[in-house]
Amino acid sequence: MRTTLVTLLFIVGPRIVGAAAEEHAQETATPFAGTIIQSVAAIIVFAILVVVLKKLAWGPILKGLQDREGRIRADLQEAEQAARRAQETLEQYRRQLSEANQKAAGILDEARREGQGVAQKIQDQARAEIEALRKKTAGEIQFAKETALQEIYAQAATLGTQLAGRVLHREIRPEDHQHLVEQVVEEFKATERN
Repeated sequence: MRTTLVTLLFIVGPRIVGAAAEEHAQETATPFAGTIIQSVAAIIVFAILVVVLKKLAWGPILKGLQDREGRIRADLQEAEQAARRAQETLEQYRRQLSEANQKAAGILDEARREGQGVAQKIQDQARAEIEALRKKTAGEIQFAKETALQEIYAQAATLGTQLAGRVLHREIRPEDHQHLVEQVVEEFKATERN
């Protein structure tokens, strides 16, 4: 209906104005010459045309433009909010990544310290075992040395008594032999200490 009304105004309005202008043109030869009624009719038609165009064309066009502007602003605000949220999320991920890197570095440092502690413990234990083995070996060597020396002393004493018995051409009794052996061993020990 609105479209019909607008079309009617476009068709009828110029004809009314044209008819009035034709009558007037016949009366006068100038283009601005006309009657007051024609001028008032033209103003009324123009005012009706402006009101109809405002209601039927400009109003919906302006409303559509305003609605579009509102949607664009809303979309821009949503985009800005989404960008802010994305930036906050990115910062949060960066913080979490930094914290994870720090934790990993701490774990590695702790593992290094523990590894060094275990290595030091193993080294200390090995040193203690080596020292104990060295002392044990030194004791065994000392014992073997003393045992060997006692055997040497005993053999030397036996050889000495046999030699002395040959020199004296007599046989020494076992008690004398034992006494001579002990005496020689004591002399050898005293000599060794000096």
